[in-house]
Amino acid sequence: MGHLLGLIVERDQQIAPSDPPLMLSALVNYLTANDAGPGFYQLAKELQLLPMSASKDEKDSFWIKQVRRLYERHEARPSLA
Repeated sequence: MGHLLGLIVERDQQIAPSDPPLMLSALVNYLTANDAGPGFYQLAKELQLLPMSASKDEKDSFWIKQVRRLYERHEARPSLA
């Protein structure tokens, strides 16, 4: 699944480039957590969107910004339920 999500991020950037890049995979929650999971953060590091030594707070902040920017891009409103 992680590989597929990485391909989706790459393809989305080709179709709708943004600066800084958006990671569509931010919308997919990790199975046992309330965030995107380790593969998301590793890809962000590989894309140089996060420092290799990013702290938990830096990762959380990055993920939240990505989700917010994706909602803005697609003019969606997050569910408050």
